[in-house]
Amino acid sequence: MTESPQRSAFSHFHPILTRPQDNDLNGHLAGSTVHGFFETAIQAFLLEQAELDLRDGELAGFVVSSAADFFALPGFPDVLEVGLGVTRLVGSTVEFRLALFRPGESEACAAGTLVQVFVERATGRPAVLPETLQLILAGLSLNR
Repeated sequence: MTESPQRSAFSHFHPILTRPQDNDLNGHLAGSTVHGFFETAIQAFLLEQAELDLRDGELAGFVVSSAADFFALPGFPDVLEVGLGVTRLVGSTVEFRLALFRPGESEACAAGTLVQVFVERATGRPAVLPETLQLILAGLSLNR
């Protein structure tokens, strides 16, 4: 297991409101739900900050790898925040580092990585990211 990341490592946060159905039978967030929160934070960032048309745009992003470690057991009715960072940005590939925090807490409840490959929607072939998108994603770099 990796060490719980600190809030100070991240510059961008996406709020998450948990729902009763997010809890598993043990009363805390199901692992699949945490992965969904991570994907939601990335997609919201791409829509809001990079202004990508994720539904009909020229580029489509596909998750090719996803992993998470858990350090605490959040659950409904927690209000959470996903810290979003980029650890690798090469060609058509972006590796995100994500962490799930309770507001005001410095240590993450969960953390993970998600690798997304961008392809040309029309051909399905990997696409080099436009320079504007590269600059926006580079602004999330955790390797500064």
